[in-house]
Amino acid sequence: MIFNTRKSLAAGLTALALTLSLTPVSANKTTYLDVKDEIWYATPIAFCQQHGLMDGVSAGEFQPKEPMTRAALAESLYRLAGSPAPEGEGSRDTRAGPSAPKEVFSDVTADHPNFIAIAWCEASGAVSGYPDGTFRPEAAITREEVAVLLWKGRGRPEADGPAPYTDRGAVSPWALEAVDWAYGARLMTGGSDGSFVPRNNITRGEGAAVVMRCGKAYYGLTYGYSLPEPREVPDNPYDNGAYLLDENGYLSYQGGWYARGVDVSAHQKEVDWSRVAAAGMDFAMIRAGYRGYTLGGIVKDEYFDANMSGALANGMDVGVYFFSQALTPAEAEEEARQVLEWIQDYQVTYPVVFDWEEQDKEDSRTRNTDGNTVTACALAFCRVIKEAGYTPMTYGSPRKIYEGGLALEYLQDYPSFWLAHYTKDTVPTQFRYRYDIWQYSSSGTVDGIEGNVDLNISLTNFSARQPDDWWKYPI
Repeated sequence: MIFNTRKSLAAGLTALALTLSLTPVSANKTTYLDVKDEIWYATPIAFCQQHGLMDGVSAGEFQPKEPMTRAALAESLYRLAGSPAPEGEGSRDTRAGPSAPKEVFSDVTADHPNFIAIAWCEASGAVSGYPDGTFRPEAAITREEVAVLLWKGRGRPEADGPAPYTDRGAVSPWALEAVDWAYGARLMTGGSDGSFVPRNNITRGEGAAVVMRCGKAYYGLTYGYSLPEPREVPDNPYDNGAYLLDENGYLSYQGGWYARGVDVSAHQKEVDWSRVAAAGMDFAMIRAGYRGYTLGGIVKDEYFDANMSGALANGMDVGVYFFSQALTPAEAEEEARQVLEWIQDYQVTYPVVFDWEEQDKEDSRTRNTDGNTVTACALAFCRVIKEAGYTPMTYGSPRKIYEGGLALEYLQDYPSFWLAHYTKDTVPTQFRYRYDIWQYSSSGTVDGIEGNVDLNISLTNFSARQPDDWWKYPI
């Protein structure tokens, strides 16, 4: 059958600005398993993770209710200032040099993980240590001590007036002016009962809130990852009247080069690739692995190697995709590096794809993630893949693009796009923007694959096929 050309749905409609949906609708997503989205400290912890201001105690734990240490606060203040290199040094990672001290306090030597931060805080006047010459980096820090460090770090500004704490009289005399200033600056506001409890240890969750307020008040930090300048996304260039659907339910395109393909994962189990190739499939997009939607571990697809070897052995081109659940660009980079390790022994001619799909389950780590975060993760993944010499690609549905789940105008350095759009009766997609591969069905049948499989048509010649493919061009 030949499809009739249809008028674009976009005609007569006002195109939605993709950037409208980039404002984070949820600023409380972290990668820490002990930080629940609904608890008040989730937002400041997410802010600190987003800007790299405060680390967790491990990759999966933040321990928000544990006391914050003096070293942790010094590190955060140093990072807020942009992690300046110590005098005479060229980078933050350089530990010591001819002009760098071997210690700043008797218990903080050059091999301490927070040495540079503490040295910077001491040089800037934010910290002065104890009379015995120690800093006590691992000691818990009290609320009034936090106020003093912040106050000194800002140059000991004058307070607007006395803070209205019910227990202001309990504040140590050496900390009183700092506590008053921190209240007026809205960096520390006390408890709901009006008290400050100056000698209580500040928790890591509370510390993250203070660091967040400093970042917003003095360093211009906001929610959301930095993205490149937006660029115009090319319109859909394809002639809908040139799509043909054959008796097997496979699409062809008479308006230019095309190739037919499938995408598979462990869900299809064992595939007979010789029969798939004989059925007319030219390429396969193969799942390399995924990140778990609850614990966030990276898992290799159990059929990945068999699928890669089988498809390549039968003359098919292959690309790969990773089912991402990244919540930070660092996680997306980790995913990309893992994929590169998995594919290094295979000839991958089609793209390496960032496939981020929200899991709308109560225990999903990505539930309600904002589009700014997803786009930043896509950029990070694609950057690593491109630097390794492969073609990076992103994947998504019209709804995901139109509603800001992935903002293509920030991804034009990596413009290849895989469209997932299952239209009624497989009529040509009215998607507004250019795509390279169209996943047009999730219920296809292909000899050699048990059960349903996704069907795709590629309209970009990723593999630089030779002229013997002349028969696929319109005459």
